[in-house]
Parts: sequence; C-alpha cells; structure tokens
Amino acid sequence: MKAEELLPNNQNSVTINGQEIRKGSIGAFLLNCKAVINLDKNSNKYKTTMNTIKEQALLLEKIGLFEVFEIKIPEIREALKNS
Repeated sequence: MKAEELLPNNQNSVTINGQEIRKGSIGAFLLNCKAVINLDKNSNKYKTTMNTIKEQALLLEKIGLFEVFEIKIPEIREALKNS
C-alpha cells in the first residue's frame, strides 16, 4: 500500500483501529525523538519534548506502530515503559 492509498492528499486524518491519526503524526514523533537526544535533560524544552513524545506514543501504540517497530533510544524507551 502506498501512502496516498491510505491517506489521499485531500484528507488530513485517517482512523486506524478506531483511533483517529492526523497526517504527520509519525513524522512528528520521529523528529521529537531525534531532537530530545541533544537537549539538556534539566531544561524545560527537554521536559516538554518528552511529554509530547509520551502523548504521541500513546496514540501510535493504539494504531499498532510498536508491534512492528521498537524504540532504540534508551532514555525514550525507559520513559515510555514508565508512563
């Protein structure tokens, strides 16, 4: 299946497993995971980004993303286990 078959250009969201997911959700999650690596763990930006990652992960878990992919960044993997 190609991306445009799942989510046509004129559509901004799709429902998977009863969960609505917006276009760009997976990309935003990936960018946040990469960004948090370079942030000072004591900064507000780090805390905000980690909270966003946790919120996004809940959605992505509901659509089955983590049945196929695993988080390799240890601090994110641990944070998601404990949330």
